Amino acid sequence: MDLRTSFSPVIPIVYLSTASLAFYLLLNLPQRIRIVCFPIFIVPAWRAFATFEYFTWPDSLDGIWGLAVMIWVAHIISLLYVDQIPSRSKSRKQWDMKAAYKLLFDVRHLSDGPETSLPAVSTSKSTLIAFVAYRLLKLIAYWLLTVHLFTPLIPLVFGPVEPWEFDQYAQTYLRRLPFFEATEPVTLRETCIRVVFTFRWIWLSFVDIDAAHTFLSIMFVGLLQLDSPAEWPPMFGSPSKAFTIRGYWGRFWHRLVYKPYLSLAKVISDRLCVPSLGHKAERLFLAFLVFLISGVAHAMVSLQRGKLIEAVDDVAFYCVNFFVMAIEGVVLDLAGPMRGLLPEWCWKIIGYAWVFIFWFWAAPKWSYPEVHVEMLREVERQNRALGLGLFTGLLGGE
Repeated sequence: MDLRTSFSPVIPIVYLSTASLAFYLLLNLPQRIRIVCFPIFIVPAWRAFATFEYFTWPDSLDGIWGLAVMIWVAHIISLLYVDQIPSRSKSRKQWDMKAAYKLLFDVRHLSDGPETSLPAVSTSKSTLIAFVAYRLLKLIAYWLLTVHLFTPLIPLVFGPVEPWEFDQYAQTYLRRLPFFEATEPVTLRETCIRVVFTFRWIWLSFVDIDAAHTFLSIMFVGLLQLDSPAEWPPMFGSPSKAFTIRGYWGRFWHRLVYKPYLSLAKVISDRLCVPSLGHKAERLFLAFLVFLISGVAHAMVSLQRGKLIEAVDDVAFYCVNFFVMAIEGVVLDLAGPMRGLLPEWCWKIIGYAWVFIFWFWAAPKWSYPEVHVEMLREVERQNRALGLGLFTGLLGGE
């Protein structure tokens, strides 16, 4: 194996480490100097993002790294230039490396929340062993379920599938329902594939992030022992809260982006004088900006991969989610007087059905293009291997 290829994943890590050291320096400088010295942080931080393609295993790690760096950069900019956190405070001395480290990756601002509001206590060895063992078992379970069930799920259920079953035409569904008299109406097989694909997509999206979070918690709590278990609470909420689109994003899905993106959104909102329009308008506009920034962050990952169309789809996907969530809020407000007509569990079942229907419509529009391209590449690889086999066979006289 090429030595350069073997150590290439170290490159983005080195860039991130350099940007972290730059943050430590900037944190301890006066605000006016921070502004002038901003390039010493943003240049290595950008290189940490731009070299994410060096992560080749597992397949999704490069995208997760790229998004994580984008979120982290927003977090650092928020701390240094929006919140303008002072170089020293009552709880932190200047050039305090441990305190700076605690700020460095506290993207969720857990130190301000209930998770770390209890008095600090030393972590016993048995607690650390239990912490690491549980998370190792979780990683093993994620790996087994992903590799042996969810990844091959569609071929296992439906048999061989063809690239055209995920092409641009297959991304549309509602317009091809029978009562629209479409030239090629949807089929039962296509519908079932979309149902299974939606569950598979939700699972893989969840596992990619939670597995990375679990692995890092083992590293920083169990091996390096730089953090306590309380500083690594669960990334996701309960699925029982995801019976609306707002609940899905706000109470089940991770809140990793909320604090840093909201901080940037408030700067934009203030510059546009949105607060003068009233509290409700400001909240709505801030929510839109958070979704828009999320879409732009995903789009930058796609652009770095050279996929312009996917970048546009990324921004559209998050904007659509915001507008659907806003419409959902209006409908729920109008339907408030009807809440007493059915028991709460009935409304939750209706809500879960609505959330699934939305993802049944939206997930393939966002993910089918990537699946289609990958399937075409696999067909091309098989054809090349077959052609090479025939060619070598002829050379051998067979």
